[in-house]
Amino acid sequence: MCTAVLLCLVPGGIAHAADDECFRGELKTARVTTSVRLKHNGEDYTRGTGVLTVKVPKSWSLAADLLLNGDTEPYRTAMRCLLRHPDDPFPWRDTEGRTEPPQVTVEKKWMTVEQHVTTRVINLQDRDFGPWRLTEGNRLWTLELIRPTALDGAWWQEITVDLGGRAARDVSSAPTTGATDKLTWTREKAGGDPPEVRITLQPPATKASAARWAEDPWFVFESLAWVLWSAVILTLTWAGARALRRTPVAAPVSASAADAQRLADAQRVTVRNLRFIGSLAFVFSAAEVLDDGLLAHFDNENIAEFWTDRHRTAVHLALMLLTGLLLCAFGRPGRAALSLTAAATGYVIAVLYRPTLFKLPSELRLDSGDDAPTVEWFRQAGGMYMFTLVCACAVFVWLVGTTASLLWLWRAHATPAPAFFRGRFPLTVLAALVVISTALPAVSVWTAENQWAQQSWLSSRADERYGLWHTATLFNEVRWFPSDWLDWFNAIHFWWWAPSLAILAALRARATAAAGTALLPTPPELLALKVFFVVCAAPVVGWYAGVPLAILPLLALWLALTALLAYGTKHAVLYRELAPDVPLFKVAQRYDRQKLLKDARRHRELHSQLRRLEQGQEESRRDQLEYKLDQLHRLPHPSPPTGLPNTWIRLPDSVGPVELALAWGPRAQWWENACRAALFAAVIAVPATVVQVWVDHIRDSLWEDKFLSRFGLAETVLAFVSQELIWAGVGFVLGALWRELPGRRGPVRAFWLAFVYAAPVLVHWAGVRTFDQAFGTWAFNLSLTLLVLTLTGVVMDIDTFRREGHYWPTKAGLLLSVYQWRTASFQVAFLVGQIVALVTIWQQMKGADPMVLIERDPTEGTGNGSSGP
Repeated sequence: MCTAVLLCLVPGGIAHAADDECFRGELKTARVTTSVRLKHNGEDYTRGTGVLTVKVPKSWSLAADLLLNGDTEPYRTAMRCLLRHPDDPFPWRDTEGRTEPPQVTVEKKWMTVEQHVTTRVINLQDRDFGPWRLTEGNRLWTLELIRPTALDGAWWQEITVDLGGRAARDVSSAPTTGATDKLTWTREKAGGDPPEVRITLQPPATKASAARWAEDPWFVFESLAWVLWSAVILTLTWAGARALRRTPVAAPVSASAADAQRLADAQRVTVRNLRFIGSLAFVFSAAEVLDDGLLAHFDNENIAEFWTDRHRTAVHLALMLLTGLLLCAFGRPGRAALSLTAAATGYVIAVLYRPTLFKLPSELRLDSGDDAPTVEWFRQAGGMYMFTLVCACAVFVWLVGTTASLLWLWRAHATPAPAFFRGRFPLTVLAALVVISTALPAVSVWTAENQWAQQSWLSSRADERYGLWHTATLFNEVRWFPSDWLDWFNAIHFWWWAPSLAILAALRARATAAAGTALLPTPPELLALKVFFVVCAAPVVGWYAGVPLAILPLLALWLALTALLAYGTKHAVLYRELAPDVPLFKVAQRYDRQKLLKDARRHRELHSQLRRLEQGQEESRRDQLEYKLDQLHRLPHPSPPTGLPNTWIRLPDSVGPVELALAWGPRAQWWENACRAALFAAVIAVPATVVQVWVDHIRDSLWEDKFLSRFGLAETVLAFVSQELIWAGVGFVLGALWRELPGRRGPVRAFWLAFVYAAPVLVHWAGVRTFDQAFGTWAFNLSLTLLVLTLTGVVMDIDTFRREGHYWPTKAGLLLSVYQWRTASFQVAFLVGQIVALVTIWQQMKGADPMVLIERDPTEGTGNGSSGP
């Protein structure tokens, strides 16, 4: 709107002056070729890529200006003549993506300018990219060539249109050559009018639907779908909390009354925290809908215009502040943090009550066309700094509340501390939070400036009105910071960080209360572990044709995990029957653990002697070795006959002392096994996390995109943290379910859990294949997850026999002895196969184009719901 108002104010003589500036008569000998390609297959949205090549004679008066720096006014003038309309001194596009500036090459008589652009149809907004305009309707789209007016008399040698496998519904001028989905217009000689290219096409229904769902009122239903997802997560969290609350763990008989009461209080507090933080995460997700989707819908329907239109930014700030204060109320940080939080809250409230006192417009928005004096006053008074300070204060409240809440969730397993100090953290952490909360809004202003430079790079800086337009547009972009905060920090990170930590704290309190008796997870703990796996590690997928259906993959994950546990309770080593209705773990848990490890070592030694005997290397009698092995394959009878107290019973088939020791894992309690596996997975996953972050956030043009995205740089850092937490969480579940998972060795147990992790992705793969969408980097992620879990399983097996480490020069030698490998085995081939698969996918990823177009989010224009967790 600002551009339109400015253009109306431009005197009519400017158009003629601009035409003269371009020396249009000298461009009649210029040669132009252009092409456009629409890609529908394998994309979430239809993607358009265009190439414009303009070859101008060196005699053109502005030819030398094409070689100047991009920040110079002569360069912009020359490029504006070739790429846009010279009568528009303020061209601005938020639908055109560019990976690099136009390339200029110099030849003997010519200078060539080549521009590559791209766009994605994410809504029904008209999209201008290069010389092309794509107008979207509900079902039919129109692709039109909009020639730069200075090149109307040039020689348009070739125009190529690739419709991406879709035949046109209407073509305005007959092409020279081509087929139904690829049309070409050529001119053999210069002179005459260029062809008018206008094509109507019908895109695939899935791509049309994806664009239509970003429009009002459909984006409200998308937001509600994510609220439904959050409601399912809340239901699972409450179900897990209810199961833990109903069956608390009794303290050991040897514990004093005070200790027993303390352990019981810890269980009660951690379960209460789990219920509360799960509810709080759901409330925050619902706030996202109000923050964007519903406000945009009400604005379009002219409902409550005072809040939805005139004071929408104030509503965003108030919601951001309120949610942050809720976290502070729960975490209750220390006095220093509370003092700074109170000061920050007071400043935000003061700005909301009287923004003009702080050099901010009354409605927290600017319009350079209708109210130029206010824009000038805002710029001269430094209003941008004041608004950045407001955002920094709101972020600080959120970060203090988040830090205190996470600390309190984890500390609650111990003796409850005084309420005022329960979320206290060091002053160094508080100082770090101050720095981070200041940096995030400042970086947001910087990225908004970069985005502005990308969208208005051809605009003339010589006109005095440019400064007003720049200031107004920049502030109107930055004022979305409070709205985007919830959509980013809560929807991507906090919604699962806090509930996951709360579940771990509740399980830790129970393990502490059970002391040495927590050998296997109880049924309530198994339910909590399933909820933890869903909340912490489940891949969030399931977006089809613009409709978020993440509940379907989530259901697949839940069913796969339930089926695995049901299968494990029948086929896991420790659940094999030693006697009728007597599983092996009931007898083995009474067996001395050190004796068990000693028997396993003796068993391997006897097997080595037996192999040497078969090879003729020793003359020991075979029956003696077999007798000793038979003795090691026995456990005390669970219910010996009367008068025979020393009766022994043979272990089940395919289960020996080594398999029994590996089934128990490296630690005595299941919680200790879980923590051990989480540590191993976190360390092993560091290289994998680096590679995954590179694939998803850094490779090729993705890194450049970070400088245009508000939270792009911060997201890259948090993506590393989150990916580490996810793989550590998967490792924790592997260790917790170590004794319930089927398989005799760690890699097999890891494979079953990796298959459960892959279940939602497989459902997603079927969906994207059906709707012809992009599968992304999930194949690479699944391969890395399987590799991390496999190596974690191997290390867990090595750690089980860690006391023997000093007998072996390397861990590999110990592993060969534990697994009793003589030559290459299936496990080695399996691991090598994983590495080969990773290398293959890596090679494919290096050649893929990860182009991501940065433009205004639909929620800020027509409105859109929450982006979801």
